[in-house]
Amino acid sequence: DHLIQVNSTFCLAQTRPATGSITCNTQPCPASWSTGKWNDCSRSCGGGKQSRQIQCFRKAAFQRDEAVPRSMCPPVAPAQVQPCNIHDCPPEWSTGAWTQCSKTCGRGMRKRVVYCRSTNPSSKPHAIPESLCNQELKPKGQEICVIRRCPKNDRLRWITSTWTECSVSCGLGRQKRELKCSEKSLSGKYIEFPQRRCRHLPKANVELERVCNPGNCPKPSMDQILKHAAATWYASPWQQCTVTCGGGVQMRTVHCLRQGRPAARCPPHQKPAASRACNTSFCPSPRKDLNCIDFFSWCHLVPQHGVCGHKFYGKQCCKSCSKTNR
Repeated sequence: DHLIQVNSTFCLAQTRPATGSITCNTQPCPASWSTGKWNDCSRSCGGGKQSRQIQCFRKAAFQRDEAVPRSMCPPVAPAQVQPCNIHDCPPEWSTGAWTQCSKTCGRGMRKRVVYCRSTNPSSKPHAIPESLCNQELKPKGQEICVIRRCPKNDRLRWITSTWTECSVSCGLGRQKRELKCSEKSLSGKYIEFPQRRCRHLPKANVELERVCNPGNCPKPSMDQILKHAAATWYASPWQQCTVTCGGGVQMRTVHCLRQGRPAARCPPHQKPAASRACNTSFCPSPRKDLNCIDFFSWCHLVPQHGVCGHKFYGKQCCKSCSKTNR
């Protein structure tokens, strides 16, 4: 009963059983679900969706996968769609349309509405507090606009307005008037423009303030004089103009006096002007002095130290000193 392995030569070769492998369990395996990779999310924020492919496969003979009807797989299939990027979207700035330019020529201004709005797809866009948006990225709400250059107007000129009413109803008072940039229309009336439109025109050297006297005031009684001795403004003569051309200033002192003594309670609206413009015409272009040159490389320091008035420095550094006097 005991089998002992011997040399194969003792056995008949014709009766040797076949060796090798044979197929087994050739029936297909039960079908199962196979899932692919998730696609990119449909939104970067505010709640999107992503999907993937799902197929029903089974192992056939020799471990070969074959697709089969979905009904052959388990009834509960893996999810084919899922939510993604459900976090809120950051708010952003939104702008309205620009308004029309405020000027039909020259420099004007145009404006637009700028507001912070919600960008969540789950809700309609609506305005939210500006503090929630990034202030550094806020678009500008107004800007300068130029539709076209304004044509040069050769009819512009400086004209003087009419004198104001006298500052007092009797006695000595003051009257004023002003220079206006205007154009005479075809009807003969003057149309006023901003003063900058006439800045290229020299202003007339006319008096803009004068003394007026509507008539003598009725003489008060002595009791009234003593009781109601009114404090009155007194002005000194005008000082010399600070410049001979190019627009300077004249000054004078104004005091409130009563019977020759300093007082208070002078009517503020009657106070005469303490300064006025003078010599407003343009200065003639200065001729260059060919002898006015700098003899030293350090001459630019002389005006900085305020020694141009010194005879030596003022002459040896004439060019640098003359620049500061312009």
